[in-house]
Amino acid sequence: MRLEAIRRATIVLVTATIAASCLPARAEILPTVSIYTDKDAYQYGNTIEVSLSARNDGEGISVSVYVGLILPDGSLYTAHSGGWSDQVGPWMDEVYLRQWFWTIPTPFFGFDVPCLDPPIYEPGESLFAAALAHVGTLDFIGELAIGPFSLLADLRSDYYVDGELGDDCADGSEEAPWQTISHAVASVYALEITPVTVHIAPGTYSASTNGEAFPLNMKSWVSLSGQGAKSTILDAEEAVYQVICCQTVPGLVIEGLFIAGGKADGADWDGCGGGILCVNSSPTIQDCTISRNAGRFGGGIACYHDSSPLIQNNTVTGNSSEVFGGGLLCFYGSAIILNNTISDNWAEDRGGGMHFNDSSSYVSGNIITGNLAKNDGGGVLCRDGSLLVSDNEFTNNSCGGDGGGIYCSYSSSLIWGNVLASNTCGGDGGGILCRRGLPTLESSTITGNSANNGGGIHCIESSPTISTCTIQGNNAQHWGGGVSCYDNSSPTIHGNTITENAAAGDGLWDGFGGGICCAEYSSPSISNNIVSENTASADGGGIYCISRSSPAISSCTICSNTAVLNGGGILSYYDSWPTIVDCIVWGHGDDLCNCSGAYCCIQDGDAGEGNIHDAPVFVSTPFGRYYLAPESPCVDAGSRSSDEAGLSDRTTQADGTPDTGTVDMGFHHPMP
Repeated sequence: MRLEAIRRATIVLVTATIAASCLPARAEILPTVSIYTDKDAYQYGNTIEVSLSARNDGEGISVSVYVGLILPDGSLYTAHSGGWSDQVGPWMDEVYLRQWFWTIPTPFFGFDVPCLDPPIYEPGESLFAAALAHVGTLDFIGELAIGPFSLLADLRSDYYVDGELGDDCADGSEEAPWQTISHAVASVYALEITPVTVHIAPGTYSASTNGEAFPLNMKSWVSLSGQGAKSTILDAEEAVYQVICCQTVPGLVIEGLFIAGGKADGADWDGCGGGILCVNSSPTIQDCTISRNAGRFGGGIACYHDSSPLIQNNTVTGNSSEVFGGGLLCFYGSAIILNNTISDNWAEDRGGGMHFNDSSSYVSGNIITGNLAKNDGGGVLCRDGSLLVSDNEFTNNSCGGDGGGIYCSYSSSLIWGNVLASNTCGGDGGGILCRRGLPTLESSTITGNSANNGGGIHCIESSPTISTCTIQGNNAQHWGGGVSCYDNSSPTIHGNTITENAAAGDGLWDGFGGGICCAEYSSPSISNNIVSENTASADGGGIYCISRSSPAISSCTICSNTAVLNGGGILSYYDSWPTIVDCIVWGHGDDLCNCSGAYCCIQDGDAGEGNIHDAPVFVSTPFGRYYLAPESPCVDAGSRSSDEAGLSDRTTQADGTPDTGTVDMGFHHPMP
């Protein structure tokens, strides 16, 4: 009954148009047209094959061909050369039907409609309509031809692929799976309220094994689910640009797959994301291994333009890029990257493991190891934007330029709770390099890293906040075994333990500032740190100041550092003027060289207002070293109140008594 109502409404619509421009009836025999579909009923996502036939028993005539589609809700679309429209117009402007032309029932032309555009997704009865008109007019000829069909309401949410046992002529059910993933993705249709999952059986899916076609161009709300990365392998065999391509497709999951063999070496998007490319798309990518892919930008995964994928519990390994992001690239997006292993990736330029540009991504719980960049950012490179980087392990990454573990430039990233160990670079910043930005580095362990300058951290034209970190056992050949501040840098270095680092080289300009080096107009605030057991093969075992630097050093415990030449504790050269107050500087032989302090405890007797020279009486506790005994002369001996120093919520005492009144000299520990 509904189809009949639509048919009548359509005939009324079309005949009204005809009547408006109808010429007087002709006596000659007029051509006719027929339209029909290959089946009477379809599932969502099927391709409808539509055919037209014509008959002309009269004289030859040129006609325009109109094709319409009427949906169950009464919507009318007409076919045009460029697609479908809600405006009435001819599909073919001029077709010549010769005398005695007759193709019924064999069609003389046809086309496919994939149930996507126009959107054929409402269950019920629809119809195609066809009509002929005199060229250039709305003078329609003969009767309207009708081709009815139904869209079934049975929308399946699960389809199946088996590369060995499947058949692309099957229906994609669990009992009759398809053979190729590409056919499955092309055949299914999904909505937000009715998403679809394509389940992929174990096996290798490639052109040479099951005739697989890549890239897999994903659809909205259509997910891929393999049986595990060890058994379900997608291998593009370096024959196409990407293995999986997601462009403006929401609501999908890619899981349980081994994704390999993409080679994105073309132009534009064809040069991005050898394994997976996301453009304006935010898939969930989980429990996959993404390996042996290559790209100009983003060897394993590339995310562009408002893409915010969730990337979790994957192994991204052995991928490469010609420019940025050997493992992963995120450009103008905000990816969430959780609990992945990102290892042994390579970038010809920058970002061996991951590269972020103008990104506000969240990176947490990952193991980032063994990645390599020819230039900068062996583990991760972040330029512009602001990342939240927390609770990751950066180990054994390396680069030829700067930032063995992390390279951070023009960025206000928060780097919190990470371990950066045994990373190396040929330039500066073995653990981290900060350039021209305001990042925050907190509560991290930075150990065993090496570089030319800044074995642990190197700051250049940058003012990061470095707080509550353990910076230990790092090495710089030239300047700053633990931390190096260079070229107008003004970092805040607060509450850290900087110990057992070394500036150790054998060249003329090697071996300066075992713990911290301040150079070239830098003016860091160095407050409430332990700087101990660091070594310099030349000058400045603890802190080295040179070239018009002016650090403010307060409430630090600077003990037992070693310099082979000069200044075991703190050394100042070339118009550098550090201010040193409320500190304990002890156990160096030469505690202060070319500089002076005030209200400090200094072993070798350096003069200055409020200075004392009695032993500080350190005690060790289960919480750490360099606590003060109650009888220490450093208690209540500082220059200001503990409130003014911002240390009244911390303690120098082994029993955890908060510092009140006049501030104690030296490092203040967190309350136990």
